[in-house]
Amino acid sequence: MIHYSCDLCGRSIRDQRYTAKIEVAAAFDPEELTEEDLEVDHLEQIAETLADMESTADFELEETGPKNFQFDMCPTCARKYLKAPLGAPRTTARANFSQN
Repeated sequence: MIHYSCDLCGRSIRDQRYTAKIEVAAAFDPEELTEEDLEVDHLEQIAETLADMESTADFELEETGPKNFQFDMCPTCARKYLKAPLGAPRTTARANFSQN
């Protein structure tokens, strides 16, 4: 039998289970390319990276692809998550003016 527990609160999930699927990827806006972007020598950058790797013997490249996550939630945590998916409630910063 498969057992699920809430990834937020840790409680066992019996009947209702909710999932949140999140993908985090680098954003690319092709409309924002500039002449400077096109002048970059990518082959030179690759050669420099390979030279750095050879000099340090560190052959691990940083992962740059998209990351996918899936979280199981109980109904209570799912409601809380839907109200504030990024954690804290969104508030707008207000200027606090003194009474001159």
